[in-house]
Amino acid sequence: MPKKSKEQASQPEGTESSGPLEFPSGLPGFEEHKQFVLESKAELRPFLWLRSLRDPDVALPVISCLLLKTSVFSHLGDKHLGLLDNPSQDEILPYYVLRIEPEDGTITVNTKAPVIISTKTMQGYQLILDREDLRVDVPLADLVPSTGEV
Repeated sequence: MPKKSKEQASQPEGTESSGPLEFPSGLPGFEEHKQFVLESKAELRPFLWLRSLRDPDVALPVISCLLLKTSVFSHLGDKHLGLLDNPSQDEILPYYVLRIEPEDGTITVNTKAPVIISTKTMQGYQLILDREDLRVDVPLADLVPSTGEV
């Protein structure tokens, strides 16, 4: 069994995490946080947490764009891919940040600012896409494929 890193050893039982991910620009609002991990728990999948290694209290709930009806790849241009050393599409892990409404538990998806991670460089960026058709508050239920959809 591989030896756990210091960060993994301090995780609650049943939590898995990626190796460190470098965000050279940080995330909007958290620019001073440059290193993150993706954490998952079996009982919460497909939801993940993008957690700062600098301050574990800084964590954003995310979901893979690949599980939803929208395609982030059609919105990525050469300037976006250049930030990540021009990975191929199969070397990109795209995520949407979620917002969970405390009063009623409603979950919305920010399609305007996806997080893209290169498996080639293990670097990531949160992009702000300037498109009228993208929103910061799309109900998650509107993006979940119905049975039989791929």
